[in-house]
Amino acid sequence: MEEIITFSTYESQIYGFSCDYPSNWIKTDNSFFVVGFKEKEELTYPSFNIQIIDLSMFSRDTSLVKVDQFQQMIMGEILRVGAKPSSFSDELIGGKYNGRSIIYYLPNDHMKSKQSFFFDQGHAYIISYTSKADEFFQQHLYVHDHAISSFNLFKCKGYKFLQLSMNSLLLSSSSSSSTSNSNEIYLEYFYPKDWSKKINGDIQHIYKDEKVVLDGGLVFSITKSDSEFTNDGSLGDECKDIQINLNYRDGNGKKLVVVAKQYDSDNGRDVLFQFDQWIRLSFRVPNGDKAYYVKVFDRLINYLGVTSGHILKARSPLPYDIFDNLMVGYNLNIPKSFELASIKPNGEMISFKDTTKNTNDLPYCVRIAVEDISSAGIIRLNEYSNDVIGRMLQLLPESKLLTEEPSFIRLDKHLASTASIQCYDVELGQPSIQLIATSVQKSHGIVITMRTKASNQFGIIYKKSFYIFDSFCYYYE
Repeated sequence: MEEIITFSTYESQIYGFSCDYPSNWIKTDNSFFVVGFKEKEELTYPSFNIQIIDLSMFSRDTSLVKVDQFQQMIMGEILRVGAKPSSFSDELIGGKYNGRSIIYYLPNDHMKSKQSFFFDQGHAYIISYTSKADEFFQQHLYVHDHAISSFNLFKCKGYKFLQLSMNSLLLSSSSSSSTSNSNEIYLEYFYPKDWSKKINGDIQHIYKDEKVVLDGGLVFSITKSDSEFTNDGSLGDECKDIQINLNYRDGNGKKLVVVAKQYDSDNGRDVLFQFDQWIRLSFRVPNGDKAYYVKVFDRLINYLGVTSGHILKARSPLPYDIFDNLMVGYNLNIPKSFELASIKPNGEMISFKDTTKNTNDLPYCVRIAVEDISSAGIIRLNEYSNDVIGRMLQLLPESKLLTEEPSFIRLDKHLASTASIQCYDVELGQPSIQLIATSVQKSHGIVITMRTKASNQFGIIYKKSFYIFDSFCYYYE
């Protein structure tokens, strides 16, 4: 049958893998896996999906996570749902990755599954195939076998996350009544924290991602000029007018709208506008890879602002960076000492570690989770909050609720419920306190957890990171 089926290749530049799937199957997205494919919409029809698990969830040193241990975990999950498994067998995946496979039967649903997995570079890749437990399973098993034989890993190009630090470029030293009484006006912007930078005085700032070395790499630059820029051949032929909302730092949240010209070419995007002086924002990418990177540039433009010299001096240096989750679609301010500790493949759960000396023994101190709750229909905040707190009280040993009644804050413009839990923290080997904020936005549940030792760290962590809650913005469309 396989020879009469046409296959297409799915390629993820975010995760760096590709595999084949039947061309007439439907591609699906789900918070539990990276990508899925199914023959029809009905649940009982054949389908397969791909999961990627970060092994650092089990150990900081991922080399300590053994295949046999992971295999036991999978077997435990299979038995937990009442399935009847066969034994694991060796499976060569993609012609070069040594993996394991298992087939199991779910009698309650009369469904059958085959699951294959392998380890590479600190991640577990899982390919799962499910069908009705009759002739359908055997007839379509070749889809799974073809998928794992075609599975390939490569160096990914697209961005998942950005941690951004602020810089500024002097625009004018003359007074401007439309902006500020200060004699100096600055363009404030954020740039990727781990990119190298080159400052050419007050004329040009250049940032480069040193990890991307092909075709000129990945470069973001800001250039100012006394006169309008001309198309010297570096600007693309495609041009359109756009609006940029500059954050006016002296204006209590006011936005200054400027009209700009956006030029697109195969290897990048340029935006030209005038604010006191002409500004050119350039983003250069490896040839043909613009689709994987241009979202980064769009987010950088989103954070542009103008401010006067005295305000800039009063708030410089900023105590925080901006963290932008490009996969899920939210951003927030985080302390400069925070760094990403662990992530789930779809970006739906991320954890931050504080690197300062008095708190760096915590594996993570802030965790953000976003889950799709649209399948539950319309769900109210109090229902979701009670569900989240109930699950945590069940999962955390020796846990107790410290707050009798929930209190309320705001995440962006949405109401959020907060509660505190004390529990025995297995990872720390001592009690910990967790402050949990829950919110419901755009059919998604959002949970922000601040975790500290129960002894004396709560005030330290909260004092330096309270604006995580104030600054959180979920912009997913």
